[in-house]
Order: sequence, then structure tokens, then C-alpha cells
Amino acid sequence: MTARKLREWRGVRTVAAPSGAAITTRLAASPGDGLVLREVAAHTSRVRRGDLAVVTRGGPGDKTARAARKRGMTPHGSARWAGTALRGNDDQYRLARMAQANHIAGLRAGTAAIARRLALPTRDRGGRGYANQAERYQKQRRLQVLTARLAAAEVDRAAGRVHVTCGGRRLLHARNNLAEAGMTLPEWRERWDAARDVIEANGSSDEPHGNLTITVEPSGRASIRLPRPLEHLANAPRGRYVLDATVAFPYRGQDRTDRIAGGGAVAYTVARRPGRDGWYLTAAWSMPAPGAGGTPGAGGTPGAGGTPGPAAGRTAGVDLNDGHLAVRMLDGHGNPVGAPRRIWFEVSGTGKRRDAQVRHAITRLIRWCVAHGIDTIAVEDLDFVDARRTGRETMGRGGRGRAFRRTVAGIPTGVFRDRLAGMVAHTGLRLIAVNPAYTSTWGGQHWAAPYGVTRHEAAATVIGRRARVPRMTDGGPGRDASKVARPTVTERGHPAGQPLPRHGRPTVADSVCNGRKDASP
Repeated sequence: MTARKLREWRGVRTVAAPSGAAITTRLAASPGDGLVLREVAAHTSRVRRGDLAVVTRGGPGDKTARAARKRGMTPHGSARWAGTALRGNDDQYRLARMAQANHIAGLRAGTAAIARRLALPTRDRGGRGYANQAERYQKQRRLQVLTARLAAAEVDRAAGRVHVTCGGRRLLHARNNLAEAGMTLPEWRERWDAARDVIEANGSSDEPHGNLTITVEPSGRASIRLPRPLEHLANAPRGRYVLDATVAFPYRGQDRTDRIAGGGAVAYTVARRPGRDGWYLTAAWSMPAPGAGGTPGAGGTPGAGGTPGPAAGRTAGVDLNDGHLAVRMLDGHGNPVGAPRRIWFEVSGTGKRRDAQVRHAITRLIRWCVAHGIDTIAVEDLDFVDARRTGRETMGRGGRGRAFRRTVAGIPTGVFRDRLAGMVAHTGLRLIAVNPAYTSTWGGQHWAAPYGVTRHEAAATVIGRRARVPRMTDGGPGRDASKVARPTVTERGHPAGQPLPRHGRPTVADSVCNGRKDASP
């Protein structure tokens, strides 16, 4: 029987607040504005896609190559339009390379897991061999498929080549089966053009109102510096087009006004949304935000920003599960107080609906924390990368295994943590991500029965305590955090100095911490 591999200790870190802000408003564009915006979006996007095709085949190149790319795009617009496209394509290439590296790592993990099980005899369930010859044969075929995919991906990575689809690969494949996608050809074309044709303009602190290409004045007057081939559409001097619509940002509009008044840069994006009339203007800017700190010796990054060290004051431990949040409040000493809280949400339906459900759950969580005077929210630093890579081999088989993998894949771990970090930044709450290893196991063993709570609520207790107690994060002075320590009385869920319920024989901690001379019942 193979030895069980324990999960690695990743430490505790303070989740940094967002380093930027983005707000969106709808443009009440006139028919004339709509025609001009369509022409500008189609032209600038076509130029940007042409440069992106060059970048994806071999990378952005060195400084000389980037200068040559910019000179090639400048006659089709201006130096500012070319600079925006250049930086956007370089960022797109970097993201594609990161996704490519993750894809290769997943293929390697998948092939290694299958090869390891194929090396075992059939029906060797102790060593986790395959159940029968039919399953073994199918896994051999899958290993060949994954090996071929891995070889092709490694060739692309060695050549610096990535694959990017402007508009989305899913929408591209929907063109071949419109009936299954529930769209007609004109509807698909409208979505395709809306996804591909976008107007983007980076700002600069040296330019008026933070952006000279797309300028939005504090009064709401908006204008665009047209590309050179479209200057015949201008209705203002110097090749500019002034929109008939007045721009107003209902949410954080004053922050944008203060930004441009202070000489800061603001980037603008003008785009359409499928199924909706009009255009939408997004303003984005960077802002100073603390980085992610960590407790010394806990795997964090002290000095990188944020507030290092454990949580202080009241803490809320949050355990994210399929369809609900289990919340437990801890006092200043790390003891659970009050009744546990459960916040329900659904992750079914479209992506927009799932995102709205997550936001609504986070809103209720923040309101509950503010109402109870909580200073810190603790969540698990959780992802299911390993489960997604090797889940077919390690997370069960048959119908039950598929259902379990589907449940795990439906838990919005990354979306929840990122959304929560952005929303708590405006409330004064502190967000800490803790090590997720064995929170449910530890909570079920030591916190569920004494307090009469569920396993999820007990896990939330462990999460909150890991954010509070340094000894539980770094192993304490002179102790290795990777070593498993026996729980003390307080960690079992009972304050020191109070009688303990007897579940069998009393422990040494029972007799010492409660002032008893012997351990006899």
C-alpha cells in the first residue's frame, strides 16, 4: 500500500487590496455617434489584431522589434493608438504564455497520474490500480491522447508560439452549430463583432484630463481623437469627434474626477454588449494599494505591503462550500462566540448570474461582519488546480466520481476570493488567506461535537483561528511548520481552566490544564 502524501503548508498571508479601479457607464449615443464608434472600433481592432497575429507567432521581440511594430501601426492611427495596441498585445501574449505553462503542467500531471496507475496490476485496489481490463484499455488510449497534446504544447512553447482567439474560442466554435447554440447567423455575427471590435486608449499623466485620445471632461463632455484614415468623420478641430452623449458615472464618479484633477492618468474602453443597445464606457486607473504581506516564517512575504502578522480583534472564519458560506465569529482570544451563520447562494445558470450570486453573498457577509464589529475576515487560500489536473484519477470513478468532480469544479474559489478582496477594500475590513490543509478534518475532530455545529462550521472555526494564532501558522518558536503537532486543550475547542467533556480516557492536557493531580476518571 502506497504512503499517503500530505498536503504542503502554504502559510498565511494578508490579501492585498486591488491595485486599480474600473467603473462603467452606459453611453446614450445618438445614431450618428453609433456609426462613428462602429467605424473607429472596427478600424482600431483590425490594426490591433494584425499586430497580435505577428506577436503570437514568436513573441513581442526586443526593444528594436517593438519599435518597428509601433512604426508599422502608426500610419493607421497615431502614435498613441499604436502604443495602446502595442502594450495590449504584449500583455495578451504574457497572459497566453502563463496559460500555456499551466496547460503543460496539467498535461504532465495527468500523464504521470495515468502512467503511475498503469504500472500497477489490474484489480490492485490497495495500490489503486484500475478495476478491470476495459478501464485499463481506455486509460491507455487517453494516455496516448494526452501525450500527443503535451508534445504539441511543448513544441509551441519552445518556439514562443501561443494561440489566441479574439472574440473567444467558444463563440468561434458556436458558428459551426448555431442551432445548438440557440442563435441565428445575424445574432452570432452581432456577438462576434461586439466581442472583437473594442476601442481602447491608455492615458498619461502628461495629457489633459488624463487621456488625450479619449477625453472625458469633468463636465461630462466626451471626445475621441480619430485615427488618421477616419479624420474625415471629425466634427471638431484637430481630427476630433465630440459625442452628443454626456458621460456620467453613477458609481465612484467623484473618484475619477479627483483622479484627473490631480493629474493622474485614466484609461478608457468603449465597447458594445451583445443583446443590449448602446455603447458602454469603462474608465480604469491605478491606485496605491498595499501588497500581500504575511506572517514571518509562515510562507508569506513580509514587507511586501499590507499589515503583516496575525489578526487582532474579532475575526470571522469563512468556509466556502458548494452553495453556501459557513461563517463562524471568534472573539479577541480566538474562541467561537455566538451562533454560526450560513449564507446560501447558487452557482447555476449563466456566468453573469453566477457572478451576481457570488457578489450578493459577499455583500451579506460584509454587512453581517460590520454589524457584529468584526475586524478581520479569514478565508482559505484555496484552489483546485491539482483536482482539475488529475481529478479523473484521484477523485473517484463512475457516476459518483463524476458528480463529485462536478461539485468541486462548481465551487467559485478564485472568483470568491478576488471579489471579496475588492469589496472589503472599501469597508475597512482586513482579509487574510490561510492554509487550507485539513481544516475540515481538524474541525470535525475537535470543534464540531463540543459546540454542536456542523463540519463546515467547525472548519470555519479552524480557518478563523489560523488567521489569529501565530503558533498555529508558523509552528511557534523553534518548531517546524511542516511537522504535525498534537492539539492542545484550547485547540480542541475548550478554554483552559474549564471542565472538559470526557470522550473516553482523559488526556495529559486534560489533567494539566484543569489543575487535576491525576488523569483518573
